[in-house]
Amino acid sequence: MDFTGKTFLVVGASGALGSRIADRLATAGARVLGTARTPDSAGKIPASAGLRLVVDLDDQASIQVLADYLVGAEKLDGIVIAAGRVGFGRISDTRASDAARLMQLNHLGPASLITLLAPALNQGAVIGSITGVVAERTFPGIAAYCVSKSAHSVWLGALGSEWRRNGVSVLEFRPGHTETGLATRPLFGDAPNMPAGMEPDFVAEKIVVALATGNSLASTDFA
Repeated sequence: MDFTGKTFLVVGASGALGSRIADRLATAGARVLGTARTPDSAGKIPASAGLRLVVDLDDQASIQVLADYLVGAEKLDGIVIAAGRVGFGRISDTRASDAARLMQLNHLGPASLITLLAPALNQGAVIGSITGVVAERTFPGIAAYCVSKSAHSVWLGALGSEWRRNGVSVLEFRPGHTETGLATRPLFGDAPNMPAGMEPDFVAEKIVVALATGNSLASTDFA
């Protein structure tokens, strides 16, 4: 895909990865609509974004408001989901309410937004969502996080099969640990000692190239 003149929604454009993806898409000629969770965090969306929007993936009413606005005002050539949260803790120590909130933020919320935005998608649109290496491998101490991302991965696979007939491509990106600061802001629990991760600029560049070529990325593609 040539990004020139295309309109992309980047969900989580205020974050370390999302902001870099948004900036690269804009540099490549796309009109970028960036989202943040709150009006305050919207200030972190790069200036290259043509429009700054707010959506809280933990709040279905917020998701509906954004979807209603975009369906009425925009035609989208791409959606990138670069938002999410992590939680730490052994299975026996993880409360069901915490696991459910991770599922909402990492799968149910993004899935709801994407589904609601179907009427706004142009023919040939691309949807790309970051799941991570946890969609391939389960790690101890972050089972709830692995489950939420794996659920989203399975859903993306089904969505790709169902929406292919409508000319929409669905891509999944599975980078390993990346230095986004996500682990320092867990929804619950405390992060274990972790080795240094990949640089966000490297991961963002890989994802933007994959959006252009229409390829999903496994964890090994980030090696």
